[in-house]
Amino acid sequence: MAYSGVHQAFQIALAAEEAGLLEMFYGSIFDAPGQWGRWLGVLLGQPTMLNRRITGVPRSRLQEFPVPFLLHRFASAFPLSRGSYPWYQANFAFDRAVARCVSASECRLVVGTETCARDSFRAAGERGMLKVLDCPQVHPDFLTSLLAQAAEALGEPPPVPFDPPELAARKAEEFAMADVLLVLSEVHRRSFLANGFAAERLVPIPLWVDTQLWQPPVAPPVRDARAPLQVLFVGGIGLRKGIPWLIRAVEQCGPGVQLTLVGVNSGETDRFLARSPAAIRLAGKKNKAELRALYGAADVLVLPSLVDTFGFVALEAMACGLPVIVTDNCGVPVPDPAWRVPVMNSDAIAQRLEYYARNRDALVSDGKIAGQFAQQFTPERYREQIKHLLKQLLG
Repeated sequence: MAYSGVHQAFQIALAAEEAGLLEMFYGSIFDAPGQWGRWLGVLLGQPTMLNRRITGVPRSRLQEFPVPFLLHRFASAFPLSRGSYPWYQANFAFDRAVARCVSASECRLVVGTETCARDSFRAAGERGMLKVLDCPQVHPDFLTSLLAQAAEALGEPPPVPFDPPELAARKAEEFAMADVLLVLSEVHRRSFLANGFAAERLVPIPLWVDTQLWQPPVAPPVRDARAPLQVLFVGGIGLRKGIPWLIRAVEQCGPGVQLTLVGVNSGETDRFLARSPAAIRLAGKKNKAELRALYGAADVLVLPSLVDTFGFVALEAMACGLPVIVTDNCGVPVPDPAWRVPVMNSDAIAQRLEYYARNRDALVSDGKIAGQFAQQFTPERYREQIKHLLKQLLG
């Protein structure tokens, strides 16, 4: 198993270890005893390494390649060097290092992750290994088509290609070489089917939520039914996440709704924000502890995405007892179809917001439903499905 980031790679590696199948887990940094990530945690503070913590995998099965990751972080820290070593170049360098290890391995199966698996897959193919690609994103052509439709609907110029040419070509090679592609949801699977991939190559396994971290506040805040409805969005603030339609929906609701946008602002939707009379607050990027507090203070989370392979934040919010409103192209499961709205439809979002603004009791009851529903999506459930797949592939 190899990935320079986090995503679901840590759980895949742990599932393989629990099944007695793991030879090695390659990563950039791990927060584990004797690893680079543990020292970085001491220097930078443990919260910065929270999503890099791995337990259950022996130290002997962990190998770090930290240099590309550290070079990217260093280059990004200074204005003059920012962009000189982008994240995907760090992934390419990581992949080259892993490929050298794969070339000397006797294992039968390699799990790589999109953007840092091409060289590893080439080495695996030369040794007759099975190749499983963990795909965090929908197919790029599916996304490009949706972005073009959104730009046309807003009267915006056509968007630039989603990926730089070098990255797009690399992804295409990884897709072609993979024997199996791990996808996260039905919309994710649909994006590959629409681009000619055989159904038997696509295995959908939904993600999980850490209910030890994401849980309702111990003392729920006392809510005033006369106060504005507190709406939360978490994610990249841009066109792909459907922000213009969320802004329009909040405007339609008037002063009875207040919106907080959490995440990195791409600048794509700044003109919609600048001219909006609605009560909208840009809160910036937050760590997990800060985000959990925001979930506890909000009334409802809205994820108006044009497309999301899963929509992790919606499951986190539900685990914290928050009702959600998501689009039909958001892969996250929800307990009630009424919690979904059509893509690029501000009227539908506004109707759901007005429903909650008028029915504060529904916020409480739906919050309980959300919390109970999220409890079933455990890391253990995800790992059991991964174990089943790995054993099936290995016979």
